[in-house]
Amino acid sequence: MGNVDNLKAQLIERGKQLGFPVIGIADARPFDLWLRAVEMRGKDAGKGGRGLGKLTPYPKNLMPDAEAVVVAVHPYVPHPEEFSEGIARYSAHYVEYPAARKAVEELAEVIVRGGYKVMVEPPLPAKAAAYRAGVGTFGKNGLIYVGKYGSWVTLHLILTDAPLSSDSRPQALSLCGGCRRCIEACPVHAIADDGIILPERCLRAYMLTSEFIPLDIREKLGTRLLGCDVCQMVCPRNSRITSQACLPGDGYLRLFDVYALMKALVEGHRGSIEAVASLIGSNYARPQRLLSSAIIVAGNFGKPEFVPLLIKTLRHPHPPIRAHSAWALGKIGGRDAMSALAEALKDETDQRVIQEIERAQKAAG
Repeated sequence: MGNVDNLKAQLIERGKQLGFPVIGIADARPFDLWLRAVEMRGKDAGKGGRGLGKLTPYPKNLMPDAEAVVVAVHPYVPHPEEFSEGIARYSAHYVEYPAARKAVEELAEVIVRGGYKVMVEPPLPAKAAAYRAGVGTFGKNGLIYVGKYGSWVTLHLILTDAPLSSDSRPQALSLCGGCRRCIEACPVHAIADDGIILPERCLRAYMLTSEFIPLDIREKLGTRLLGCDVCQMVCPRNSRITSQACLPGDGYLRLFDVYALMKALVEGHRGSIEAVASLIGSNYARPQRLLSSAIIVAGNFGKPEFVPLLIKTLRHPHPPIRAHSAWALGKIGGRDAMSALAEALKDETDQRVIQEIERAQKAAG
């Protein structure tokens, strides 16, 4: 086995080369902080596909001889809140994370060459690990803030049996003080007064899902396809990086032209779908989920040009897509939209979709 002090220095140096300017080491004790947070959210926190239920606070359940958790921080520059006309907004986080995910695999090779085992991106609570590793503190929005980078970071973990020295140190849980900007700015009031995040309210929980999206959530989603950065955009601690926000390149923007994306999904153009998947990951770019979310964005854009496509998706085999299409047609309105809704109502058998069509007819009428 290699010298662990030298190994840690190699990790830090290699991390800088790979885009991880901050690396911290947490020990492999159970993450009690995460357990307490789950308890505060209620016994059902972590269920319903929100992500928490897939995590474990016990590193040694994953690797019995685990000694350390390496936390690698990847900073990035966000996209602005407003995109070009007709383009669905997506958060830079979902582009940056997959790239950094590949880079952390390269970082793990430093440990492997030292003769130790690794598990890359283990299902451990990353924010709790980052706090223990001393790389940052929590914001009231539940995110980790890392020095000059603020919360504009992605966090990546490596679990290892290498006995790396821990960087844990006493520090405040949060530096937010009495600031409430994120709480007050959240469009769906998903941040409680005590800073606890309510995942069942957060917009992100409803993005790119194939389920029925509540009516009030559809309205609040606006033209967002993936990600919501409001709480980060208004945060004073983020101002240095937020001021640098920039749009993606034209090539990436065109991938999220809502009309073109919907047309590709309706007509089954695999090339367009694969291009989106290559950017944000195949898990997010599942055709049915993309189409469902794109329909909501189209409804919120409210442009008549979407009506012919929405008339087609109003006959889609998946009930939530039909329901969202009816809602979008009701928002856009017009003779063609009203006629399509009336025709669809004659054949519809799903009671939830029938209610959506009837509600849309009233909205458009």
